[in-house]
Amino acid sequence: MHARLSRPRSSCVRLPGWASLPTLILPAAVAAAVAAPTAAQLPADRLVQLADEATTAAATFQPPSAAVLDAAAGTLRQALEPLDALLARSKSGADWREYLDWPALQAQAASGAAADPAALRKLVDLLSATETGLDMPDFVRVRKAANRYAEAADAARGTGADRFAQRLQSLSTALRKAAETGSADDLAGVAPTLERLVMAAQAPGLVQAVRSSFGRPNMLLAVHENLFAEAVNRPVDQVTPINENVLGTRVRGTGHTTGMVRLDFVPAPDRAVFDLVLAARAVSTTRGSQGPVTVSTQGTTDLMARRRIFLTEHSVSASPVEASADTHTAVTGIGVTKRFGKNLIRRIATKKIAETKPKAEAIAEGRARDRLRQQFTEQTEPALARFREQFQSRVRGPLEARGLYPEMLHLNTTDSQLVVTARKSLADQLAAASLPPSLGSNNLLTARVHESAVNNVLEQKFSGRILRQADVDALAKEMKGSMPASLGSDPDQPPWEVTFAKQRPISVSTADGRVKLMVRGDKFVSGDREFPGMDIWATYAIGHAPQGIMLVREGDVQIYPPGFVPGGGEKLSPAETSLRRILQRRFDKLFKSEIEIPDLPLQGELAAAGPLPLGELIARRDGWIAAGWRKKDPVVHETVRGETIVREASFVR
Repeated sequence: MHARLSRPRSSCVRLPGWASLPTLILPAAVAAAVAAPTAAQLPADRLVQLADEATTAAATFQPPSAAVLDAAAGTLRQALEPLDALLARSKSGADWREYLDWPALQAQAASGAAADPAALRKLVDLLSATETGLDMPDFVRVRKAANRYAEAADAARGTGADRFAQRLQSLSTALRKAAETGSADDLAGVAPTLERLVMAAQAPGLVQAVRSSFGRPNMLLAVHENLFAEAVNRPVDQVTPINENVLGTRVRGTGHTTGMVRLDFVPAPDRAVFDLVLAARAVSTTRGSQGPVTVSTQGTTDLMARRRIFLTEHSVSASPVEASADTHTAVTGIGVTKRFGKNLIRRIATKKIAETKPKAEAIAEGRARDRLRQQFTEQTEPALARFREQFQSRVRGPLEARGLYPEMLHLNTTDSQLVVTARKSLADQLAAASLPPSLGSNNLLTARVHESAVNNVLEQKFSGRILRQADVDALAKEMKGSMPASLGSDPDQPPWEVTFAKQRPISVSTADGRVKLMVRGDKFVSGDREFPGMDIWATYAIGHAPQGIMLVREGDVQIYPPGFVPGGGEKLSPAETSLRRILQRRFDKLFKSEIEIPDLPLQGELAAAGPLPLGELIARRDGWIAAGWRKKDPVVHETVRGETIVREASFVR
């Protein structure tokens, strides 16, 4: 076997790039102030019921039919086609074919119901090894197809029934333990077990029942109307000249418009709906002359414009502008330039003005309404165009490009909040089984994220991946040096690389008031030395800091081989002890003893409203983390004038 094979093409591992998302759509970070944790909410009765069903299902084993095996073989053949093409144009293609025993792989793909489970298992082991390049998509597809085929072939003959019973027992045990402890971390092995049952075409009803019980949304974001109001709401104060012809009379003067543009949330269950509203009053002072008569008037026009904006997971759209105007005028003076007959002319003019006033006001209203509609459209259209572009370029586009777009995304509005509800879980992953915790009503921004959302994304991005120091250095340069120093180059240490485990390579788990971060590596390399797999974790408690909140690490960073029980009497090998020392130096820096949580900065037009102080945090046993950010507090400046202290409240920008 080749110790290390070159990749047919370059593929640099990229850490999840959340920085490209708008501030308000960021995944929830563990950042806020302490709040009393509430009791776990896992549905214990339902978990026990599912555990009982798993035990009962042990008697339902049925060997997969020939049709199932033929379908699995067909899936493997389809997966081999792009890999075959890739290897044909790769300089290292011949090495890959030799390593994978390509003729045997093709022979099994053509075997259908006559597949050899042992041969398929050998091929799966080769595809599951930590050889450089096997984390590429074309290899991963073949590995998954071969694994499915092997599971089905195993179930069709040999020890299939025994494997089935063992898996159901494992599933039942995990469900019962989670029901007793209320901890979502005890459910870590459920999703892989279900996937193996699917591959072996067993217990479809049980699989569906368990997955549906863990299919709740696992990300919820709520943004208060007042946060957007900081960026949108603004006063209107405008003076404009007036020069118009009304019923044959030239009218000149000035108009002074004052009012407010505001954002209103509109309750809608199936999408997010917002109204941009202008409410204003225009006061005009004009003079109009016709013949010997000059009329001075003062007019008041109440203006209202509204444009409704619709936001769904797919698009941003807007309705035409609705505008209205209500004008009332009053004559403030009538001047007559004739020397003789002034009183008569004034009486005739007064009568004429009274007769034409309704029509003149209607004309003024119509013109004001048309101008308002046109101006409001022109002023809002560029902002809408930017919103559409940013929604695609900063939200939907990057998530789709990285394969991180939620499998379910729903937006809706209440009269005061924009609510984003999402579920991130692939077909072989679980989401949340319980409802999220509640937070205080005075938050401008709340984020409630279940650990399954984070773990599903991390597994999707890092399962079986190889991360090298060079990858991190390149990413640090791309991010302008913002990567943790412990992951970068160290002149006193040889270059490193880690091959992540295929299941839960990087994971987050929660307890009441605590968050545990774990990295699982199948292989570590330091210079020319290779080391076996290790699990690395640190547990943080939520604590107080002078400026608000900090995460305090409980004890040292823990580094042990998979399955090793500290204090259980087992001893580490010399190689494991050496690796622990190497990893300890790096991960002690990465998992700091104290992590201060800064206030949340806001970007773009919302920047003036931030940064937002962290108001509360809940970390719960059932996997939920909930954080709330509130409005920043006013800063009181004291000015001494004589013997009087004057307090002036202002907000730090």
